[in-house]
Amino acid sequence: MDYHQESGGYLPTEPDDLAAANPEGQYDDQFNGMPPPTEGTFPSLQALMHACQDHARAHGYACVTSSNNYKRGIAYVRCDRGGEYVNHWKLTPETRVRKNRTRRLVGCNWKARAKRTNTGEWNLTMMNAKHNGHDRSESATQHPSLRQLPPEAIEEAREMFHVGRSPKEVLEQLQSTWNPDITAQDVYNLKAKIARIMSKQVAEGHTPQTPRPALIDREISPPTDPRLLEHDHALRESLSIQKSKCQCTCCEH
Repeated sequence: MDYHQESGGYLPTEPDDLAAANPEGQYDDQFNGMPPPTEGTFPSLQALMHACQDHARAHGYACVTSSNNYKRGIAYVRCDRGGEYVNHWKLTPETRVRKNRTRRLVGCNWKARAKRTNTGEWNLTMMNAKHNGHDRSESATQHPSLRQLPPEAIEEAREMFHVGRSPKEVLEQLQSTWNPDITAQDVYNLKAKIARIMSKQVAEGHTPQTPRPALIDREISPPTDPRLLEHDHALRESLSIQKSKCQCTCCEH
């Protein structure tokens, strides 16, 4: 599935490019059906991530960024199933209430590095090209990073809810215009988050104001798209400056 720069949405994927190309689930290549994207140079980090995600989507996995240092011009791209959950409550198999849980993080070591050049372009270099601990996904909907929406899509959904459109109508609009992998649960979560933010404003004695799309999106799921990450970073810096000036509790700090 290709990302369309002008519209900011995804274009339908051709049948030959779908992830489920092998009905038996057996792959004889060294990457177990999940080959890495081609190394190369891209005009921007956003273009690099779009290329990685398009390739990953077509081969049953997804990419996220981690440990980024934009000032030094370095970003790391890893499998969204990398990492491990932290057992904060020191639970054991005997004390755990939910016994049969499925874990998305399985410690996959697939990783690549994106480095900015002197000309402002970004080079993609593989650090670990093989996935481990998981198989190809049957559907892109299994990956939160492939179901993200840009701020423009969130604003469109908010306006549709405001005029009384149903979650089903919002879902159909988002799928046809922005991202076909959005699920009904994503739409319900988005609607509930908007309602909670506005209810909190009423409880605190403020006039209800429509929450900003970036605020809604950030609190529903941490962004991994470079465009959302840069926007989120700029928003945090702006709010920090406002807080240092007014020292009040009425703003959304």
